Amino acid sequence: MYDQPMSTPQYQVIRAEIEAKISRGVLAPGQKLPSEAELQKKHSVSRSVAQRVLNDLADAGLVIRRKGSGTRVAEGARQINVMRSVDPRIGMADVPGQMHVAAIETIPAAEAAVHLPGLADDEPVHQLTRVRRDTVTGTPTSVEIAAIPFRISPNLPAEDLQSVAIRAHLAALGVEISVSRMYFDPVALTSEVAALLETEPHVPTLRRRRVMWRSNGDVAESTAYYLKPGAMEFYIEYSDQESLDVSE
Repeated sequence: MYDQPMSTPQYQVIRAEIEAKISRGVLAPGQKLPSEAELQKKHSVSRSVAQRVLNDLADAGLVIRRKGSGTRVAEGARQINVMRSVDPRIGMADVPGQMHVAAIETIPAAEAAVHLPGLADDEPVHQLTRVRRDTVTGTPTSVEIAAIPFRISPNLPAEDLQSVAIRAHLAALGVEISVSRMYFDPVALTSEVAALLETEPHVPTLRRRRVMWRSNGDVAESTAYYLKPGAMEFYIEYSDQESLDVSE
């Protein structure tokens, strides 16, 4: 038996909302954020929760806090918390940019560009390849290659593939995720991926690989992300929930 997943702490929900606005440019560099008192009133939380939100954003380098002048968005704050790409309770990671579909195909697992552990070589999977582009310049920033077993989502090709978020899609199908794991590999870009990123092949880059498993041990999804060098900065953050005031 597996326990039901815990609800996301309120301070993480508020922080994620602000992170997303910074990533999308809704909150521009230098722009002032709501004060602790304003966050308290808007979200009906305690002062310690509001303070935690702003302090965490400052620790991540996304904002600058100065006594007397408030909290403002930091210059060049184009950072993405990788933990948001792993947590199955979060439907989407709010990475900036717009997705463009490069290909969708149904192939044997053995032919997929990503590894699906435990899946038979001849089991069919949907492989979705998408390119994320900067909303202002239109230049590609990353390539995403996702594979999902056909039996889990037979109608995936009929979805709006430009906007579909894999984790939210699986949740809508009633697929419960028990384990979500992220791997990091230094790789050289293949000719195929380099062409999608509109850059030279064999350039060193960081590949992120996410694999998600169901509670019965079956793999539910495997996705590889190829980041165009210099496009954006990723980080991993751990927050100590023991210090959070949850009395409100």
